[in-house]
Amino acid sequence: MKKVVLLSFSTILCYGVYAQQGKTANFVLKGDANLKVFYQTLASGDVNTAITSLNYYINEHGNNSPYADTLAMLYMQQGLFGQCYYWADKRLQVKPEDNGLLEMKGICLEKLQQPKEAINIFEKLYSKTKNPFHAYKLMELQYGIKRLAECVSTANSAENLQFKPDYVVSYNVGDQVGRTYLQAGVFNIHGLALYDLDKKAEAKAYFEKAVALDSNFVLARQNLEAMRKMESGSNNLNNNNVPSVNPANKQH
Repeated sequence: MKKVVLLSFSTILCYGVYAQQGKTANFVLKGDANLKVFYQTLASGDVNTAITSLNYYINEHGNNSPYADTLAMLYMQQGLFGQCYYWADKRLQVKPEDNGLLEMKGICLEKLQQPKEAINIFEKLYSKTKNPFHAYKLMELQYGIKRLAECVSTANSAENLQFKPDYVVSYNVGDQVGRTYLQAGVFNIHGLALYDLDKKAEAKAYFEKAVALDSNFVLARQNLEAMRKMESGSNNLNNNNVPSVNPANKQH
């Protein structure tokens, strides 16, 4: 399946950085040069220097600081997942139930090619929050390593959740980037898992649900078209042949 990327986690987390730090900036001690540099460079969009200044600040004042959370978020924004994981994991030793830190750790584990460990994180998150984004991410990870029955179970649970119109995900089709509703993404992965479990009629129904929700969702349309071609081909083939068409965006 071509990767579908959440627009929620890193975007929301990093928005939280700027919102939180914007409020806190008014209270920065005049004598703290590192925080002065941090706020100045963050305001100008110089994230790399902001990261450096926070490292100096934390080195002087210790790890037990909310700025360590901020540092993890900034590393994630820059795609530095090893460094983000280091700080998220360190802060979770102090705040083990912090959902934002758990999200970052789970995303980092996925990016660092540790999907089983990432699944453990998102299973914990989803059981706590019943958040549709957590359900989707858990499904994506489960499908990615072919835990198909678990993926379907998560999908069935997700059907009871509330999806809002502004819950969206992005996806790649070649060099193009599209967006679709989160629920349509859930339907699409549900269909893929059912297809791999040889439940093709049910799989087709979920591809149809995804397309009905968003007729411009290219990946779901490709999958539905592939299913229809398979059905059409089956009617024209003798019993010694099988159709060669498969859903177009199966996970690699």
